[in-house]
Amino acid sequence: MIILGVAAATFVSTMLGGLLALRTSAHVGMVIALGAGVRVGAAFFDLGPEAAKEMDSVQNALAFAAIGFLIFYLLERITLIHVGHEAGMPVDRHEHVGTLGAGGMSVHSFLDGLAIGAAFHAGVELGLVVALVVILHDFSDGIGTVSVLIANDASRRTAFRWLVVDALAPVVGALAAFAINIQGAALGALLGLFMGFFLYVAGAELLPEAHRKESGWMVLAATLFGAIFIFGVTQVISI
Repeated sequence: MIILGVAAATFVSTMLGGLLALRTSAHVGMVIALGAGVRVGAAFFDLGPEAAKEMDSVQNALAFAAIGFLIFYLLERITLIHVGHEAGMPVDRHEHVGTLGAGGMSVHSFLDGLAIGAAFHAGVELGLVVALVVILHDFSDGIGTVSVLIANDASRRTAFRWLVVDALAPVVGALAAFAINIQGAALGALLGLFMGFFLYVAGAELLPEAHRKESGWMVLAATLFGAIFIFGVTQVISI
């Protein structure tokens, strides 16, 4: 089954990114910026149009995207999970800060998995595009999970354990969402919510973190490449 292969790929991608981060932190900003670009591309060129199609209303699809954006913003503020902020706080390093950040990354990964499962309900083409986005982004997720822990004096063993949790999270999310039959307007609303989620993570988390690690022009180029790449993928798949 395709969904099983996709789930396995998300696990491998996350693990590879995390294992790389245990060895080096070079050009992490570029990887994060690419992840932001592919999320933006998927939101506008894939999730948004499919949500509008399922709901038979562009306005309703955009409304749910806005609701999704605000929901995830509020959830993050309420739970104080903001990986980029926690990793860069001008305070003494503490392992619990890194654990909080890694936990936030794992929650995001679980939501990514839910997005994959929901997308496959709308069609194999949409599911594959969203899966590609998540797989590409999971590489930087693995880097982020390990980096936020190491930056706050966690042991490498602790970092590896959290890396495994983060790698399993999208697998669980994808299989859970795929097992639930969602169709029609309900599916459109869910896709709209995930459009908002993708835009929030890209704009509020990934891009600020990428700019903190790399020069502005390099981040811009990587972000644009990611968005254009996903646009090209959607055009090829739709042929």
